[in-house]
Amino acid sequence: MVSILGILAAIVLPHFQNHQQQARESAAKENLRVIRTQIELYKLQHNGIVPGYVVVGSMLNPVPASTLISQFTYPSNVNGIVSSSKTPSESHPYGPYLDRFPKNPFNGQNGVAIVNTIAADPSATTIGWLYKRETAEIRLNTAGADSAGAVYIEY
Repeated sequence: MVSILGILAAIVLPHFQNHQQQARESAAKENLRVIRTQIELYKLQHNGIVPGYVVVGSMLNPVPASTLISQFTYPSNVNGIVSSSKTPSESHPYGPYLDRFPKNPFNGQNGVAIVNTIAADPSATTIGWLYKRETAEIRLNTAGADSAGAVYIEY
């Protein structure tokens, strides 16, 4: 009886793990699609300025990753200045674009690192996403390739 259960487990476990992997890949692609769509909406509503910047006077200023996340999850004005309330107002009519920043399905992290070069850093254990503000690129902070051979960082 025990040997039969062992044989069944040996057959079923790899099949189950393959489905889990495919589910993570699908979730990652969907999260990226949603975030990228919201970046485009943000850009449209903020006169071409992408998340990761605020306009003060006539100067375009970069913001830290914590403010970048707030630009997605709180309302903002046309200059990218974020409200302290989750509710849009006359002074901050745009957004929020996301309820919360999603977790990277491969490492379970929702932190964002603002980077100059897109390259996965698996040692950054609190970082799920890489954002290059100059080009508004968002990528997974995951090394390796998926079940079809596509590199995660190139999703």
